[in-house]
Amino acid sequence: MTSTTVRPPAPPQAPRTTRTALWPALALAFSTAVVLVWAVAALLSAGHGFDTTDEGFYLLSYRWWDADHRNFTGAAYLYGPVFDLLGHDIAALRVFRLITVLGVHAVFGWSFMRWLRMRRPNAPPARLWEAAGTTAIMAAGGTLYGWLPATPGYNDPVLLGALLGLAAVFAMAACADRGQRAPAWLPFALGAVTVPILLAKWAAMPVVLLVGAAAVISARLRLRGTGWALAGFATALAVLHFAVVPLTVAIPPLVAVNRLLADGSMSFPVLIERYWTTSLPMLRALLLHYGPLLAAGVLAARSVRPVVRALGFAALAVAAGWAITGGGLGGGAVNVLKFVVPFLAVIAYALVTGMAGGMRRYGVLFGTLALLPLVYALGTGNIPLKVSINAFAAWMAVLIGVLTGLPRARALTAAVAATSLVATACVATGGLWRHPYRGVPRGEATAIAPGVPALASVRLDPAAARQYGELRARLASYVDPPGRAIIGFDKMAGIVFLLDGRSVGELWYASNDRARSAIGIAEACADDPWWGARPPLLIFNRPIHPADRAVLDRCGFRIGGNYRLLTRTAGLTVYAPA
Repeated sequence: MTSTTVRPPAPPQAPRTTRTALWPALALAFSTAVVLVWAVAALLSAGHGFDTTDEGFYLLSYRWWDADHRNFTGAAYLYGPVFDLLGHDIAALRVFRLITVLGVHAVFGWSFMRWLRMRRPNAPPARLWEAAGTTAIMAAGGTLYGWLPATPGYNDPVLLGALLGLAAVFAMAACADRGQRAPAWLPFALGAVTVPILLAKWAAMPVVLLVGAAAVISARLRLRGTGWALAGFATALAVLHFAVVPLTVAIPPLVAVNRLLADGSMSFPVLIERYWTTSLPMLRALLLHYGPLLAAGVLAARSVRPVVRALGFAALAVAAGWAITGGGLGGGAVNVLKFVVPFLAVIAYALVTGMAGGMRRYGVLFGTLALLPLVYALGTGNIPLKVSINAFAAWMAVLIGVLTGLPRARALTAAVAATSLVATACVATGGLWRHPYRGVPRGEATAIAPGVPALASVRLDPAAARQYGELRARLASYVDPPGRAIIGFDKMAGIVFLLDGRSVGELWYASNDRARSAIGIAEACADDPWWGARPPLLIFNRPIHPADRAVLDRCGFRIGGNYRLLTRTAGLTVYAPA
């Protein structure tokens, strides 16, 4: 009889899916925390602060979207009806903006990750992988709160529309890669989102062309798809025309004002000079402070040696040090020219690392993502590099492509991504709490302006709240009922808004383009003025120029004649009909 050796059973092995799901789970938890940080900050600050310049212009245009059509942007036709439905509640409009930002970035992120999975056969099979990437892209969307006003402006429809368009492109590209015909609603949606993009900013045509080219090349948009895209475009125009505002009413003023802009303060030579002189210092800082990180990315994509990995993390530590000490991570408009550079370094790292690692074969869609923020930023008086970081989510998608496609550089790229999301959280919360757009920190905005219904939903700096209340009380007999015509020189759309008034001519009186403002005022005075027997109030926040008197005299508003000084308060001088 022979004896046999009985071996003890082997310990159970952890399922491979458990191990491979660990890192996506950690990434999901980290990205979710970043989203919560800046989203909760946006939610809690929605009822604080008010800027009388840019933000006031947005709110004034939304308040009278169906009456005042002379404007350089049609964003009022998108947000004006929403503002009406919200009872002209500023805080509620800001919450609405937060919902749209989170929702659109989620849709874009999920569509991108679903497309990317087809190119990453070794990705974990669980949907946790897509969720982690989607949440990271959502977290990157916090840069939209880094320096702009909390109220949605014309930048929002352009960016959000472009991301929705790209979401449709990635979904169609995934169908094409599987050899399937894309559902008709995808090209239809792509065509429909083109309308709000162009309505908000006519100079966004390059954005439409960029997204359209990506659809044709990568999503294989053919005759049928093009037909559905045109149908979507036509349907969106019809909805705008019949349900919001007739195109014959909305388009001619937009064309007229944008022509004046193109001939004046926004002429091509002026913009090119401004863009170049302000962008060059930032590009120099990028190479000087973050050049070692870019070089480390190239090395990491080509070598797995421990020394290369160590050098990479050392370069990242140096870059993070630069960002902390001089990168303006406190956020807000006061720091925007500083914190642009660290975010530019992220996309530069992704591009050089991806190219060094041989990721050229997906060049069209990744190239579209890399170009989108820069193309979206063109066509305004702001510096393109400054505006481009609002679309950092597109650059985060490129970084995720590098992270998941280059195993050699995975550790360093993951660290770069995590560091950039921390920077996003810092910049977004700083722009919301510490340095709100042309306002005081949130903790100092504690008072409600007494007797100012337009500002009832927000708390302000006590001194400003008192001044606005006094101004509104002093002019109550002139501005009640709402809708009094007001001419405010310069950049005082917010003052007109809090007085429940309507601007004469354009809603925005630019201090660097007074000829344009004068043309708008003169045209409003021609023929049969809309204000009838209630001539406008005249409000100045500066000395009266001869050009001001000239245009006012043409309208029959003679200071010292049929207009008398009414009050001087809060740095404003107000004249009323005698």
